[in-house]
Amino acid sequence: MVDNKALAEELEALQFALKTEQDGYAYYSDASSRTNHAVAKRFFASLADDEKEHISLIKEFHASMQESPEGSEVQLPDLPGDPRKSLVTIFEEAKKEIDHNVPADTGILGVYRHAMDLEDKAAKYYEQRRDASPFERARKFFDWLFHFENYHYQMISDSLSYLENPEQWYQDYERSIFEG
Repeated sequence: MVDNKALAEELEALQFALKTEQDGYAYYSDASSRTNHAVAKRFFASLADDEKEHISLIKEFHASMQESPEGSEVQLPDLPGDPRKSLVTIFEEAKKEIDHNVPADTGILGVYRHAMDLEDKAAKYYEQRRDASPFERARKFFDWLFHFENYHYQMISDSLSYLENPEQWYQDYERSIFEG
């Protein structure tokens, strides 16, 4: 027997998650369109694409929970691997479009810091929901979101480091390849 109060709470949590991801999509889309820095533009567009996928998955999961709270799991994409490898692809593609001497857009650095805060808050919310949910499949879903938000946080942090000091970022990246 399904606890209707628990189900209502779970559906409300999913609505909040949906709003969080929609806000993230709007934020990253706006950041991508406002910057002229090629790396930042590509980076934020990539994050917006991820948020768009999360929106779709949350809607699907919400509908599935309404239909059958104890039903089958929603098929979730694999979590991405190493955030630095994803960043290298973004950076290398962006470098094709810019002169390597273009200075960092210092105005965008505050956007990165705010984005890190947003991702941190989302991850903490998803972690809390994962730990509180009485539904096994909801716990798995929120755990997936939690890990993806942590991935975004790491990507943003690494990207910020790259923008602040690209040479040091590449040295650190290459060292981690040889040491790891």
